[in-house]
Amino acid sequence: MSDLTHLERIRQELPATHARIYLNAGTFGPLPNCVPQAMQERTQAELQTGRLGTEAFERMLAIYTEARERVARLLNASTDEIALTDSTGGGMNIISYGFNWQEGDEVITTNHEHISALAPLYQSRDRYGIIIHKADLGPRAERSALEAISELVTERTRLISISHVTWTTGARLDVKAITQFGRERGIPVLIDGAQSAGAIPLDVKELDVDFYAIPMQKWLCGPDGTGALYVKREAMHYVAPTYVGYWSTKHEEGIEWELQESAQRFELGGRHTASLAGQTAVLDWLEQFVGYAWMFEHISTLNIYAYKALQKVPGLTMLTPQPGGSGLLAFTLEGRDDAELVKELADKYTITIRNIPSTHALRVSTGFYNTEEEIDTLVRALSER
Repeated sequence: MSDLTHLERIRQELPATHARIYLNAGTFGPLPNCVPQAMQERTQAELQTGRLGTEAFERMLAIYTEARERVARLLNASTDEIALTDSTGGGMNIISYGFNWQEGDEVITTNHEHISALAPLYQSRDRYGIIIHKADLGPRAERSALEAISELVTERTRLISISHVTWTTGARLDVKAITQFGRERGIPVLIDGAQSAGAIPLDVKELDVDFYAIPMQKWLCGPDGTGALYVKREAMHYVAPTYVGYWSTKHEEGIEWELQESAQRFELGGRHTASLAGQTAVLDWLEQFVGYAWMFEHISTLNIYAYKALQKVPGLTMLTPQPGGSGLLAFTLEGRDDAELVKELADKYTITIRNIPSTHALRVSTGFYNTEEEIDTLVRALSER
């Protein structure tokens, strides 16, 4: 099967890619047919047979278990190191609030982090008096993150919280070097994987990371309200659950109150089971039909193609420091308002991208379902002014 035939077959399963030029997986990826099908089947089963009784509970439990197993396969983790969440921000909150913060404790992050990662740190600063240091990676996040972070470490540093891929410019940070640096100093590392999960190959064991939060609705094209958190078994002692519920605890005779020994201790309960069925379905589809190796290669190759093609646009300044490292490209266009241009591209050319308000930049996502022809159309549209 040629790459072109494979890509065409993939696009047939993603109806939204025929409705528009879909270049915004970094916000929401298009849903493949298998997701609503799985969700509808689960909802219909609940409608027809109910949600009560031993059999219904066992079916629900199986869906939860398979969802964790599929995420573990994606990340090369053990299933007992995976907690189901509703978003990247959910995972970032779980870890950020899990520390027994003392006034004066310090956290290191960067000047390219998303509010979903920063919000729980700001709240902890207001509530507990922790100190937040932001490593300056430069306007394009081109500076070595390890170098910038190492300058800020003190004896009070208790956590390093950073993105694997910056949402602002698509720069890919050297997570392995940072986790090794943290390990040598007893400082755990929390990774925001919002722009990496589904866009680049991930191996949390090889990265030796302590905590890794991911979403499903972006590059992985899963349902809203689904995500996951990896908690390294050896790092479990750093954090305690802030909220606990049915899934957090053991249910054995003679045990009144005891948390699960696995990362499941960070789950509450009452999740939307149909959405978890959709999450499992899309991860199966990506692994078995699309193919992870092909997917990551196509995203990177198309990113390089777009990086070169966009250079032809008059007045364009590329902010992404290096092509092919992720699926994101960010740039500014001289004399054009970023928000207005996003709207114009959508209305006039049916091209969907997004802007970054803080830098007035435009951001393009090169998804595994996009084509070189779509990039060429974007370049022509940006050049017509």
